[in-house]
Amino acid sequence: MTGDQHTEHISNGQRVSRHSLPTLQYYLFSPPHIFFNSILTSRTFSTFGFARHTNQRFAKPKELNFPTHRKNFLERHTLAFHASTFVAEIRNIESMQTNNLTLSPTTDRPFELAKTSAKMTISEVFAERKGSYLNEFTLFVAHFNSIPNFIHEVDIDCKKATNWFAENYKSEIKDLYYDKRYFNRSKKAEIDDIFYFLYDDLIVDFDTNCSTVRFLYRKTELSKVEEIVNAIHKFKKRKQKQKPEISLLVNSMSGIETKSLQITKPKLSIEDNYNEDFKEIHRTILKRLSRKNDKGLVLLHGKPGTGKTSYIRYLIASLKKDVIFLPPNMASAITNPSLISILIDNPNSVFVIEDAENIVVDREKDGSSPVSALLNISDGLLADCLNVQIICSFNTDISKIDSALMRKGRLIAKYEFKELEIEKAQQLSNKLGFDTNINSPMTLTSIYNQDEKDFQQSRKTNPIGFQAINNNRLAEN
Repeated sequence: MTGDQHTEHISNGQRVSRHSLPTLQYYLFSPPHIFFNSILTSRTFSTFGFARHTNQRFAKPKELNFPTHRKNFLERHTLAFHASTFVAEIRNIESMQTNNLTLSPTTDRPFELAKTSAKMTISEVFAERKGSYLNEFTLFVAHFNSIPNFIHEVDIDCKKATNWFAENYKSEIKDLYYDKRYFNRSKKAEIDDIFYFLYDDLIVDFDTNCSTVRFLYRKTELSKVEEIVNAIHKFKKRKQKQKPEISLLVNSMSGIETKSLQITKPKLSIEDNYNEDFKEIHRTILKRLSRKNDKGLVLLHGKPGTGKTSYIRYLIASLKKDVIFLPPNMASAITNPSLISILIDNPNSVFVIEDAENIVVDREKDGSSPVSALLNISDGLLADCLNVQIICSFNTDISKIDSALMRKGRLIAKYEFKELEIEKAQQLSNKLGFDTNINSPMTLTSIYNQDEKDFQQSRKTNPIGFQAINNNRLAEN
């Protein structure tokens, strides 16, 4: 029975034998819910249903009653499996040419996946791979049924490296898999991952999107692997001056993760935008945060619009350290164990917590306050290992802050941002091109946006009691 006939029989609900097609092709041509249901109903669940075969005929199973969002999630992953199996089992007779790179295997069927993939449960020791349709570790286990040694090289120009590798090792390449994707909304799909198989059991994965080359092997001689690794070094990318970035903490299905975001350094003059007493504080903060393997806490507080966020953005762009940003909506994550794991992976970094009222309030006033976690990160035993410095900004009055945060040795600096004094406010206003005559202290927001309409509504109060009587008498007179 052909693959097309097989698909037609299943879609019509007819009975089809498992043995009418090779095992992997059976699942390849099955609709997603057939494949996944067969896993769930299999007596060999967690082995992808490949381990045991029977003579009983296989009928279309009833679709399980998953919630809609869960079913969609499962079917997306099942479709990804179908796509990878298709690349593994179905080959075009003619070679495919992409960017002058030959993407065809040198032999017809170099691996017997039906045999090796029967023990896929061993792959559970590896985490999921994000951003690719194949997990290189699972791929190795599926082909060689063993746990590989692993080497990876970063910052590699994979396009040039792939062309070099395909040309110099074409006689050794036994097989390959690849995927093409659209990057940055481009109109043309480009190759992302290419998995080459060569020697006894060497897999070389060129990951273009991540600029990484991975080597997985077990029996292959180390000298052969190192020969390729050393040659790949000549394709290292030169480090370019990058725009400042922050690692934004976000919630995902697998827990807390980081997303890199570029920020623009503001054209900010400390001299013009802040009061005279801030100069020395700024020098202290910049000096300490620029120091390697240091710890400590910076507390920045004050009214909204006084320049706290602008200063933090300026500070981040001035530092040569990794910056991790905790947004206000994730304040509770300060006590999450996953956060510690992220900080461990990013030692010697700066941890910014904006609008930190819910974190720094006095523990005696709020028993659920996560101050203890903050203390451990900034000055506890954990701080000696992490070397993470913390910046907290908040609008709350400093008297409400836990006194433990302001002990000497723990606190790098604290500063209250206030309205710009009259003289400095007038100077800044003049520099910005305004003709306003300033006669009282002003916030930075008010100075910079003098030509914008004020949409704040004044509060109307209804007088009561003696105040209402007095107002009526004044109106009568």
